[in-house]
Amino acid sequence: MATWSLATDSVGGNAITAAVGVAATTAAMDALGLHPIAGVGIAAVGALSSLVTGGMAPPERVAATLGRWAGVGGWMTWALAGDPWSALGIGALVGGSVLGASMGPWLRRRSAVPAGARAGGLVLGSTAKENAEWQQRIIDRGGQSFHGIVVEAVTKWENGGGVDVRVCLPKAGATVDQLRYLAPGLAADANLPHGCSIEVIEPEGEGQRTVILRVPTQVMTSLDEGHPLWEEQRSILDGVPIGAHPNGDTAEGPMREESWLVVGKKGAGKTTLLWGITATVGMCSDALVWHIDLNGGGMTQPWVDMWLDGRVQRCPIDWAAPNVDEAIRMVTAAVKIAKHRKIAYRKRKKEHNTNLLPVGADLPEIVIILDEGAEAMAAAGKGQVVELATKLEEIQRIARNEAVNLVLSVLRGTGDLVPAAMSTQTGVGICMKVRQQKEIAAVFESAWELKLKPEHLTAKGSGWISVDGALPVRYQGWNILPDDMEKAALRIAQVRPDLDEASASVAGDDYATRYERMRGLFTEDAEIVEDEPAPAAAASGTWTSGWGSFGNTASAPEPAGPALVAGDDGIEDAEIVEDTPIDDILVGALRVMADAGSDRATRSQLADRLTGGDEDLLRKRMTAAGACPVHSLKVDGRDARGWYRRDIEAALSVTAA
Repeated sequence: MATWSLATDSVGGNAITAAVGVAATTAAMDALGLHPIAGVGIAAVGALSSLVTGGMAPPERVAATLGRWAGVGGWMTWALAGDPWSALGIGALVGGSVLGASMGPWLRRRSAVPAGARAGGLVLGSTAKENAEWQQRIIDRGGQSFHGIVVEAVTKWENGGGVDVRVCLPKAGATVDQLRYLAPGLAADANLPHGCSIEVIEPEGEGQRTVILRVPTQVMTSLDEGHPLWEEQRSILDGVPIGAHPNGDTAEGPMREESWLVVGKKGAGKTTLLWGITATVGMCSDALVWHIDLNGGGMTQPWVDMWLDGRVQRCPIDWAAPNVDEAIRMVTAAVKIAKHRKIAYRKRKKEHNTNLLPVGADLPEIVIILDEGAEAMAAAGKGQVVELATKLEEIQRIARNEAVNLVLSVLRGTGDLVPAAMSTQTGVGICMKVRQQKEIAAVFESAWELKLKPEHLTAKGSGWISVDGALPVRYQGWNILPDDMEKAALRIAQVRPDLDEASASVAGDDYATRYERMRGLFTEDAEIVEDEPAPAAAASGTWTSGWGSFGNTASAPEPAGPALVAGDDGIEDAEIVEDTPIDDILVGALRVMADAGSDRATRSQLADRLTGGDEDLLRKRMTAAGACPVHSLKVDGRDARGWYRRDIEAALSVTAA
């Protein structure tokens, strides 16, 4: 009676229950001599309790509930003021009870009709209407498997930039992956602005049927929000914030155990992001910043100017390398430090009863930030570049526990710039504005399924971030200006820790004399290298120079025969080769992959370029050259069969020229 929950299928039974309940209550009130206005109070309390306990009911059900309680209150007041048991009074009670009970079947029939087919209706609350709209929107897009889905709440973000739509998926119905597939269509149905894409979030600690749709209604624009410029010291254990998600939550990633990969085209805001990371890590009481920028040291210069000018005694950046020679000194020292810490601090682990080396002001983590890492990581290589790349790969492979980590920034995450062995070991992946969707997929395997596209990133400094393999989510990076960096550099110079004595000792003279070299390197013209390297190989040397060279100082096999004609990018294109050594087909396959900016290629892609479209001939020549059989793989989100770059490199390593 308190909520008018008439749950039986019998209108008569519900009417009798209601009439008896109202009559009994009125008789009790009459016996107690209550004033007739008490009937109004009873109805008001009943209506309020029904609204509260009923939750976000549809508008028509709310209207029916209020109408029932209004009838009850009116009859009670009239009956207490006169004779409740007259024929007129009893008749009015019976008629009202039948009418109220009849609303139950009508409401059930109406709820079964799709919202779009209803002719109008009473709307009593915008919240209930919005819930119903999203529920119907999902059903319209998803079909039968989404029938029974419940939109529990639509919550506006505090920053006013969108809403969270909390849904409960139906039992034995659609899954979260199916809902995620609908996201682009739902964004179109909601007529969101261009650049606004819906993200499907699975909240931690809740059931698998509970999902939150993060729906931005405003486009994230430019780097308007400045870096917070921490005044209090932080800890590297707390993670590194880099900006804000569309709903205003802080975007951050862990750095104590994870290496980072930052990908984005020129002008996307990568260097600004690295400056922000420098400002944050620099204020950690248990971390030191080392910089590598082979493009002249531009990333480092704003941070060391204050030290070079004599305004601070300690350099905010513990070590910086603007050229290959200095970078090799740095990474060689880092490898020595990591190996030494494995032995020197085993007692420290035991004292703290942990397998992970505890860091602190007396034993800081070393964070090596590498800007435009293509100069160091691309298959450019000969000589020192190969040595540098090998050391960087070794740091990532062995130094996580010993608190030496990398932040690598590159133009593309494809295999021609970042070896697959490094990208797969990256714990935090960030993709900013790029030119092609496949470049996003090189960073996030789920990019094709999530339909992430470059045009979704409309603002400078925006991107997606994924932590430890989780689905990527949007963020907008903080901006940091020259004056901000000067303020941060002053604070960092005052509070940053020193490298522990054991690590400084094993790093040797290269570390002890670093500041002498840095003064010369950052006050004179630093070595400048090519700003954007060719996608696969150096323009000089043989047309395979540097391919597969990362992590292996041995040069790739050189093909016999004349060089091929160079394409627009200055790199020779692969072509059909007949009476030449069998490894030419392998070299050609590598070139096709490099042209595509991918670590794989299908049989048809290779056949079109290398054997005039003849896949049988391609298979025979690949087999003769020592290549493994084709794999099942995905290219551009579609199933196909072909080879990975690692398969070709493995065959080249054992094939005679």
